[in-house]
Amino acid sequence: MTAAIRCLIVDDEALARRRLQRLLAPYPDIEVVGEADCGTQAVLEIERLAPGLAFLDIQMPDLDGFEVLSMLNKDTLPEIVFVTAFDQYAIQAFEHAALDYLLKPVRSERLGRAVERVRGRLASPQPAAESLQELLRLNLNRCTKYLQRIPVRSRQSIRIIPIDQVAGLRLEDGLVYVQTGEGEFWSKYTTLSQLEGLLDPERFMRVHRQYIVNLEHVREVQAFDNQTARLTLTSGHQAQVSRSYMKRFRKLLDW
Repeated sequence: MTAAIRCLIVDDEALARRRLQRLLAPYPDIEVVGEADCGTQAVLEIERLAPGLAFLDIQMPDLDGFEVLSMLNKDTLPEIVFVTAFDQYAIQAFEHAALDYLLKPVRSERLGRAVERVRGRLASPQPAAESLQELLRLNLNRCTKYLQRIPVRSRQSIRIIPIDQVAGLRLEDGLVYVQTGEGEFWSKYTTLSQLEGLLDPERFMRVHRQYIVNLEHVREVQAFDNQTARLTLTSGHQAQVSRSYMKRFRKLLDW
């Protein structure tokens, strides 16, 4: 007997979760092992339960579906079926990434086709991470506004930090750390280049290959004779301005 596909349902609407669970009942090889009613809970439940499949809502009040994916390790990603009311452009992106989607309200016939597709993908050697990384790339490319928040890790929980509270961003050992007045937290971004195009350039500036700072949080500048500087941020953290960024930094500060 083929092992059941362990499934997580993620939706901030209880009625939508119950409807999907009811529609999945006729499929004996789909085992619903849990539910999540928000994006942060979805991340924690996927890590705890390690499902093979997740039905993931996109529009949620804390983390949206794309932010949920960005918080997960690539080697533990389940297969994803999006549940969405997104426009046709987004749907084309899902199809390009070889994923699947369900439009709300979910219909039983369309769900059946999604289940068949999931079965086929789980039987193939292609990792889910490859398609999901392509989807995240497409979504970042179509982003038309600057980040307003950044999800970060704080011990065993996830925090959502408003962008105006971010004093600096530091890269170390392949992780981007977010610096605030409450401390330093690690994010799922792996390069500062991923973030540069998503941050308001009037407020955030790359000052070093390992640092981006929020200019509104620069409390003190100590310049050196070798055309570098050390910044003290309102959070208490310090960041170096390297020689290659010094000229632009002076210009932005009119200094």
